[in-house]
Amino acid sequence: MRLEELREKLLYNSLSDVWFAFREESGEEWADFGAFKRFVEHIRGSGLEFKSLPVCPSGTGAKADFAKKISVFLGDPNKTYILKTDESTVERIRSFSP
Repeated sequence: MRLEELREKLLYNSLSDVWFAFREESGEEWADFGAFKRFVEHIRGSGLEFKSLPVCPSGTGAKADFAKKISVFLGDPNKTYILKTDESTVERIRSFSP
């Protein structure tokens, strides 16, 4: 799924879904956690904020494991982190270059 599709479906999306969509759009591998860390720095440096929900990331498979790793990295494995995906945010996300 691409960023535009996420934006059209929901106003807030999980940070992992945003990352997967961004990487799919740019033709890059989503499993590069070092690039994800730089992505988080870019988000924070762009004045964007993500919020946490008291919901554990769930599921099975590589993407679910990556989402769980994101929650641990951001400070709480028992929360899912979300990002507002309005047009302005999507533009700032697209300006990221690993």
